[in-house]
Amino acid sequence: MDEEIERLDADLARLRKEATELREQIGDQDTEGPTDSAELSMMLSNVEQLESLIETLEARREKLSDN
Repeated sequence: MDEEIERLDADLARLRKEATELREQIGDQDTEGPTDSAELSMMLSNVEQLESLIETLEARREKLSDN
């Protein structure tokens, strides 16, 4: 079970970093940020999906920690 928690921690760290990088790209419209509304919409959708996955993994980790 400890191995699974460690794996979840690694996955959570990676996903949080990815979500943060996407948010930074969205906010950085002067350089390499999204160029049109379709691209912006896609990136926002990706961030929302990542955040949903993060919440699911956090709940899984909490459940494993309680056992």
